[in-house]
Amino acid sequence: MPVVRIVAAALLLSACGASLPARYVVEQDVGDFRYRRYQKVLDVEFPVEGNAAVGHTASYVRRDHGDEVVFATAFVTVYERPRALVAEVRDRLEGLGTYEIRVRELAGEHVWWLDGGSDSWALWVSGRHLVKLGAPRGEEIPEDLADAYTGLYPSDLDERGRAEEGAESAGQSARQVQQEEEQRQLPAHLREGAPR
Repeated sequence: MPVVRIVAAALLLSACGASLPARYVVEQDVGDFRYRRYQKVLDVEFPVEGNAAVGHTASYVRRDHGDEVVFATAFVTVYERPRALVAEVRDRLEGLGTYEIRVRELAGEHVWWLDGGSDSWALWVSGRHLVKLGAPRGEEIPEDLADAYTGLYPSDLDERGRAEEGAESAGQSARQVQQEEEQRQLPAHLREGAPR
């Protein structure tokens, strides 16, 4: 990371203080992108039964070549509890049929990368927060935006897209717990891995 980006990230983090921003998103210009607006959202993208959440979005714009406007977005969902959040979100991602999903690095952190062809998104869990950054159409996520959000919300994901050992967002999803219970209720000779 160039020295200029390190200094910019440090200044951004110091401006936000030791804690997270009051409304969870970066409400200031980031690199070439100008902060445009904030919105609070009650209808979150990844609802988890029994774990209420509120979303916070920010949009950023950059003017290119005259009147062309390029957008980047950030969406931070704040859940009541972190327990099993990585597994819950991962379950929902596996059900998305319109995106190619893989794990890759963004600003030195492991994230789920969603590629929809014309749009790309990076998602990751950090404690009780789910962060989603949107790339401008046909571009990568701006480095300054990635640095700002990974600095505030370090990823709990490992290189396989699972919760790192010891992360507060680790644990089994409700679906995983149900599958284990169903396996336990089967007669021993019908269980997965039973000798035949």
